[in-house]
Amino acid sequence: MRKIVCFLITMTILSCSQEEFNIPNNNQADAERVLANATDFQNFNISNHSALFDNQIEFQGIYFRALADQFSTTNAFRGFWDFCDQPRRQVINSTANDDLGLQAGGPWNGFNSVINNANIVIDNIENNDGQVIVDEVDLTDQELAAAYFDKGVAQGYLALIYDKAYIVNPDTDPGALEFSTYQEVFEAGVDNIEKGLQLAQSVAEFTYQVYPGGQILDEMMFEQLANSYLARLSIGLPRTNTEASSLDYNAIINYASNGISEDFSPEATESVFFNNLQDWSLFLLSDGAGYMPSDQKIPHLVDPTYDTDYPTDETIILDPAIDNGDPRFEEYYEYVGELFGFLRASRGRYLFSSYRTKKFYNGNDQNQTGLPTNIMAAAEMQYIIAECHYRLGNYDAAVAVLDSSPRGTVGNQSTTAAGPNVLNALLYEVSIELDLASGICVEWWFMRRHDMLQAGSPTMYPVPASELEISQDEIYTFGGPAAAGETGTASGDNDWRNIDLVY
Repeated sequence: MRKIVCFLITMTILSCSQEEFNIPNNNQADAERVLANATDFQNFNISNHSALFDNQIEFQGIYFRALADQFSTTNAFRGFWDFCDQPRRQVINSTANDDLGLQAGGPWNGFNSVINNANIVIDNIENNDGQVIVDEVDLTDQELAAAYFDKGVAQGYLALIYDKAYIVNPDTDPGALEFSTYQEVFEAGVDNIEKGLQLAQSVAEFTYQVYPGGQILDEMMFEQLANSYLARLSIGLPRTNTEASSLDYNAIINYASNGISEDFSPEATESVFFNNLQDWSLFLLSDGAGYMPSDQKIPHLVDPTYDTDYPTDETIILDPAIDNGDPRFEEYYEYVGELFGFLRASRGRYLFSSYRTKKFYNGNDQNQTGLPTNIMAAAEMQYIIAECHYRLGNYDAAVAVLDSSPRGTVGNQSTTAAGPNVLNALLYEVSIELDLASGICVEWWFMRRHDMLQAGSPTMYPVPASELEISQDEIYTFGGPAAAGETGTASGDNDWRNIDLVY
């Protein structure tokens, strides 16, 4: 079977030859110019860095927030309701689904594009004697290190989101592509991140620019960021609590301990680089309701007596949650009472909410130069370390880390050194402190590896049907109550709604 896959990339002509598609190559001169000119070549690589990070703060994150019960809606626009509804629905993996390109197709196209562009850089340097000399400074190893990092992180995201993907290298025969398991793709990603790290450490005055005109990282910051991604991706890989038991938590502690100590949040540049996930998630309607209201999970974590589902009796409007002394609750969320915005009772009043998220809100416009982009919070490394201690049974050590994190220093919350209490505290912090502060997927990954997702929730995406039609593979999907507990679908064994919330 011949499988020709042409991933979407910034410069399509660089990835798909006219021989493969038998079409005229009108841009060949531009392609040759970019590859031949060192400054243009470096700018191409920097644009790929931008694509890597942009895909982590893009629209596609909305669906993962929905699966993790970070927000709720009955709004069917772009399939939002499909991912919030209860009982959970299957992923509609069909080319007849007009929203497939935003749902399962969004991360697939985006991260595969990054990999393809990184391969172009790697191929031209390693296999075609390419040199990147700008203003008489040899940047070849710097650009190669950056390309391996970009490729590895993108592979990591594919591994953590999908059940399988392609491992594509510069010498891969496009006619012989076969899917690899998510574990194999993850290992390839780790190898590439580590290779990028090693190369960066050998470069004097190494720099990595996040996006054209954006923040420039020195070697130390790049090393911390690479270790942070190794920590995030390593702990995020498992689909179930059982699978999570096999991780090397001491190795993950080492990654996180060498990770960022300050938030990685490059300033936005209007219409160039900004947090589109926040832009959608924080939108305030004219009646004062949130376009994407906070799920009942949030006030329930703060006040365990609070209903996990909104009352279906239309005469009942829930009162505010009981204050637990955490100033973040008032700072990050607003009680709006009976202002329900686009919520429709005919689609399930149990999905209603009397809260909206206002954390990071900037007047319905995140597309402003100078705003934080919140790609990764330093607190995430603290929570990863605490979770590793929890998994190793070192509850006192976990509590010590939690006390030194925003949970203790900002939220004034304490935690008892007992397994269930530590886990509840971690759920609280990941859901409240990290939401919209660490890009896409983090809450979903946490909940799936602890079996906290609602039964029937997809624990991974299928390869998009649009891709499977090209590769001539059988179309499949995950999710739905009938598949609960099967591979790719949450069992609901530790559904957050049934947890005894003691801290």
